[in-house]
Amino acid sequence: MPVFSRRRLQEMFSYLESSLGNGEAIDLLSRLEGRDTNAALAAEIELGLLWSISNVSETELHPALQTKRRPEAYCASLFPSAPAYIEITAISDDTFSDRDKMERVANIVSGFANRIAKSANQHLYFEFTEQSGFQNGRFHRSRRVTSDFALTEEFERSIREWLVSDRREQSKVRLTNDKIDVVISWKKSVHKEGRTFSSMPAIAYHKEDNPIYRRLQEKRSQLSGVPKGALKCIFLGDAGCNALHDLKPINQGSHAVSGEQIIWHFLDRAPIDLVAVFSPQRQNMYDFRSRRIWRVTYFDKRNASEAAAKSATDALEYVGLQNIASKLPAPQYEGYQARSLHRQGSFDPQARGQYLGWAMSTRGGLMTAEIKLSARLVLEYLSGRITLDQFRHFGGNPDALNSMLSSGQTLKEVRIESAGVDEDDDYFVFTLDIDPAASPLKPAGRINEA
Repeated sequence: MPVFSRRRLQEMFSYLESSLGNGEAIDLLSRLEGRDTNAALAAEIELGLLWSISNVSETELHPALQTKRRPEAYCASLFPSAPAYIEITAISDDTFSDRDKMERVANIVSGFANRIAKSANQHLYFEFTEQSGFQNGRFHRSRRVTSDFALTEEFERSIREWLVSDRREQSKVRLTNDKIDVVISWKKSVHKEGRTFSSMPAIAYHKEDNPIYRRLQEKRSQLSGVPKGALKCIFLGDAGCNALHDLKPINQGSHAVSGEQIIWHFLDRAPIDLVAVFSPQRQNMYDFRSRRIWRVTYFDKRNASEAAAKSATDALEYVGLQNIASKLPAPQYEGYQARSLHRQGSFDPQARGQYLGWAMSTRGGLMTAEIKLSARLVLEYLSGRITLDQFRHFGGNPDALNSMLSSGQTLKEVRIESAGVDEDDDYFVFTLDIDPAASPLKPAGRINEA
């Protein structure tokens, strides 16, 4: 899976299964294995946080309240000041970007285009325009696409004339009315996951009219029955949401609002005590090779009026949040990467594996060589799922083995080296040494010479 390895997901699920209840367990599994990217990534983060919370504090999952609603978790000791009821959710930029609306338009147009030109859907690229201005004194910016778009006779005629023309690869067709404004071009090849584009980024322009605020409002109702004296907390996971990844961006336009502003605005108006954001990020944002960690940022209504510097007592209050973040297994990717990979099918257990790289070392005067290769990659090659060229491309490095064989070495030992629960792969470790079967015969006194 994009956020955690499948092995780790299985371990976390098995740990929590008996506490989840049959209905919750089945629902969680169906979301994890489903094709809906947003639901699957949200389920991964939900499972990870519940697992981590349960390892940090004594936890009751889906506790009963006086109302019919059941929060995701109850922790008696996560915060020193009071017990806490917790709701968990995750958000991606898909909720900001109108991607579902744009994909719907692309599917409708592509379906019609395929009837005019065979496999036209593999070549169509859609660029959606935007509009902006002030309405009733409020700045408004939106993409020119609606959820009720339909092909008109005029649109069909324009598409047909464009597709049958000799200049379709050099020209474009534009569909525009009060429902849509999109420019369609013909490309040599278009990947389905990258066929739609809008110049408008996934940014919020109002503190309430945005997906983060709406999601927080939904979770607020889940905590409506929490008893007096207990904390009401919402944990937000970054599943590829720029506003949660960068809560206080430097440059996003004078009319835009940040994730931080949205969350504080919500806390000012809701009977919720704390919102914590968990985001998979590089430890050093300026170093691409830096390892990935979970960064937690909390917003506590009780301390909203205080300066950024907290007292020692305040710091102790939030140790549990830091422990949850540190207990979480390191994410395989940042949120936006995970979202993209999931769309491409990397979540499927039968998809191409997540391969470990190869390594080679030598030891001793006998030039004994040890070569590590991805066990999943070797298995897929031997099973015929990939070709020799693919084996080489994905890091199999048959040239290294060929070099050893050419130097007179053959296999002496093959073993499996586990890469652990946070990798969906292991190593085949090949040990090679000089062997008369592949090297020139020598006088007895020189057999052990390199």
